[in-house]
Amino acid sequence: MLERESELARAASALRRAARGEGGLLVVRGPLGVGRSTFLEAVAGIAHNEGFLALRAQAAAAEENFTLGVVRQLTDSAPATAPVDEDGRGPHAEYTAGGPPEDAADTGAPTAVGPLPPWSGHLSQQAPRRLNSLLEAVAPDRPIVVMVDDVQWSDGESLLALLPCVAGRRRNRVLFVLSVLPGDVRGAREYVRQLLDAADHTVELSTLGRDSVRLLLEETCAAPVHGAFVDVLRQRSGGNPLLVKALVDEVRYQALAPVEANCAAAAGLRPERARQRLAVFLRAQPDHVRRVAYALAVLGDAADRQLVTHLAEIDEQRRAEAMDVLRLTGLVAEHSDSLIPGRLLRDLLEESMPAAELTAMRGVAAELLHRTGHPAELAAEQLMSVAVLCGSGAVEILRTAADSALRRGSPRDAARYLRRALLDTSATGRDRARLLIDLAMAERSFASAASLRHVAEAVPLLESVRERADAVTRLGPLLMDPTAFRIDSVRRDVAEELGRAAPHDYIERELALRLEARENVLAAQDPAHVRRALRRFRALGPSPSLRTTGERELVTSLMHIAFVANAASAEELTLLCTRLLEQETPAPEHVHSTVPLVVNILAGAGRTEGAGGWLREAHLLAQRRGGDVEQAVIRSEQALVALADGQLAYARQKVVQADALAGPDTGGLPTICAAVLAIVALHTEEPHLAEQILVQHRLHAENEHLAALLHLARGILAAKRGETRTALVHFQTAGRRAERIGWHNPVTVPWSSSAALMHHRLGEHEEAVAAALSEVERSRAWGAPVRLGNALVALGKVSRGREGVAFLEEAVEVLEKGPNEHELCQALYALGTHRETDPRRRASVLERAYMMAVDQGASSFAEKIARKKSGGTRATSAPNGRLTPSEQKVARLAADGLSNAEIAAKLGTSSRMVEKHLTNSYRKLGISGRPDLARALEAPDGTPDP
Repeated sequence: MLERESELARAASALRRAARGEGGLLVVRGPLGVGRSTFLEAVAGIAHNEGFLALRAQAAAAEENFTLGVVRQLTDSAPATAPVDEDGRGPHAEYTAGGPPEDAADTGAPTAVGPLPPWSGHLSQQAPRRLNSLLEAVAPDRPIVVMVDDVQWSDGESLLALLPCVAGRRRNRVLFVLSVLPGDVRGAREYVRQLLDAADHTVELSTLGRDSVRLLLEETCAAPVHGAFVDVLRQRSGGNPLLVKALVDEVRYQALAPVEANCAAAAGLRPERARQRLAVFLRAQPDHVRRVAYALAVLGDAADRQLVTHLAEIDEQRRAEAMDVLRLTGLVAEHSDSLIPGRLLRDLLEESMPAAELTAMRGVAAELLHRTGHPAELAAEQLMSVAVLCGSGAVEILRTAADSALRRGSPRDAARYLRRALLDTSATGRDRARLLIDLAMAERSFASAASLRHVAEAVPLLESVRERADAVTRLGPLLMDPTAFRIDSVRRDVAEELGRAAPHDYIERELALRLEARENVLAAQDPAHVRRALRRFRALGPSPSLRTTGERELVTSLMHIAFVANAASAEELTLLCTRLLEQETPAPEHVHSTVPLVVNILAGAGRTEGAGGWLREAHLLAQRRGGDVEQAVIRSEQALVALADGQLAYARQKVVQADALAGPDTGGLPTICAAVLAIVALHTEEPHLAEQILVQHRLHAENEHLAALLHLARGILAAKRGETRTALVHFQTAGRRAERIGWHNPVTVPWSSSAALMHHRLGEHEEAVAAALSEVERSRAWGAPVRLGNALVALGKVSRGREGVAFLEEAVEVLEKGPNEHELCQALYALGTHRETDPRRRASVLERAYMMAVDQGASSFAEKIARKKSGGTRATSAPNGRLTPSEQKVARLAADGLSNAEIAAKLGTSSRMVEKHLTNSYRKLGISGRPDLARALEAPDGTPDP
């Protein structure tokens, strides 16, 4: 009995007074499920301990017409201990023949009670006297407690029998304890009211608090209970003991541990026992009470007098009567027109409703809420679970709710409403197409694959080519994956149809330009289309018009092709991109246009001034509007800008965030964004992450750019493992993939310099220099400082003698012109550690590199530079940096000019093992490749001289 101490104390006090001869009447009141029966059990226990004889009865709605049913239960609970006469009859056996002895009432002597005879209609008239006689004779030396639970359901004859007994209670050592459900219509009967009005004491039972719910959980589960789990059960039940106990029993039945991780599961519990109890109560109520209860459950927090009256289809007077009943029974909160707190009661009420009645009520409720100016989403929620939508009004409610959900930043809710609207069979043709397009616009923020499918389904249902073209252009080109869906063929058919119609007004010309822009992006890996697009780009002139959305999308798509094909300089494209970005408002919707391609070009050119702030504003809006796809794309853009600015830690952070947002539900990252994130991961020394991002993309094997980047990532991983030849093969494969589609800009796939370094490791000097020179030439054509500086660093590393130093000096000079201090620091380190660099120059260069690494927070790289500064390359050897005997043999033979195959044959091992030994030797000796082996091995400890 939790939180019932004071109430039980009052009951105990009443028992003690009755034991002293001050009989009384205790009434126990409380709402449905509050624990009145349990309270009576506790009172019975106290009475037993105090020496009372307990006579008990449980009234029930099903036995309301069972004559003297309650009196029978009371007499049946009396002990059958009275003496019998010589004929074996009890002293009241003559009752069977017509009544008690005539002098029984006159003698005033107590009459012993034997087994009670069958109750006849004639004896019902004598029930009050017989019950009074029973109370006087059953235990003359003990006090008695008479308990009737749910007295409002007692039959009329029993009530008539109880009234005189209660009236004379003060002359006897008897305490009557009656429990009643306030508000029940049977409680308004005359005899029930007379009994309750005679009460000497009234106990009101209330709901349970949080601490009691926790205690009950701890006792039931025998385990520590998390506070959040307690809160869920308290909120679901509203503290109603019946509901609390039912929930706790369900927790035990389902073996649900009361921990925070199971809060969601607890919130979904619907105990059957509580539902059955509620259903029994409702069946016993008049129709208008039941309908008001159902209306309150359907309307929830939106319930008010007018809505409940209309929905229950009753007048105001009957609504008020029903509310009084429900309020007194504890189903409706005091001074309120809504159900008590806690969602469970509402759920159980809905489950108790006949399905047809629930469907009809929800449909009417939706129309009422919408018509009376309530939020559209509130009305739409009524329609989410009905089997059939009624009329076009329901569909319009759902569409309006979807618009509202999008405005508040919940595209998932918007899609939920629209999917429900699509289940309406009356929506066909153009109406269905409109729903599909609206659904696609919501889904593009979190489920891009589904968005594509729904647009493809909608287009054939639209009547005009203008409508079809508008539907296709709603989708951004970055989200269109032509090899995975039929959207590209749909786009192509619409574009051809629009072209045949010869666009004659502004809208159609805009649509034609936007369709052309999407074709450029989707066909950017087709060399023939690349050539046509480049001619189109040149035909626009140096300063194309950027006034309209269509013009900006077209120019951006053509710039993208010129960028990847390395057919225009960074300076030329930067000017156009800057003009274009100035005309675009920072907004998350830009990801559904060609604007992200502008960011790619600016980052590739190393000219990101203003782009970072623009993207921050767009991202803040995307967070408020709840679009996962928009946030993922913007974070990938931010990662690229951070990489271009040399902010590697920030760039790596954005890569992880974007990858986390692009889960299975979104359909994955757009292809271009996956490529961007992979490039950033590769440049931030995260090849494993790059490989993961690429492999997870559904088009990584079909899209040539993604495939090239995947080979680049695997080449870097192979190089780290010391598998130089394998790495070289991967880099060369990446190059062939890029060349196959005409993508010559080294920014997109920087494979050639990586291949050059692998050739250098393998001692293939001519091949190394040729590969490095190829990338330098293409980087000069592009003209971005960072890309050219990196290419020159690679060329400097593979070039011999002072020529290598000259290339490194040029790399430093070029990188000085750009904003990327990280790459400049790397170039300074390469120059400072080159063995042909002048010692004085080496010292100043390393000092500067060290200071820059410290400023950038690159502590490990700063320590590496410090070791070079303090002890030259000798200081880079770790305590275990000496070559093993096998490594020494291989290194000596390689220094003597033998090839890997010749060394393998001489030592009786494999070429792969030779390659591994050489890679380990280069790392331990602090050199970049085979040409430095001879000098490095001259040191007595197996490390190169300073």
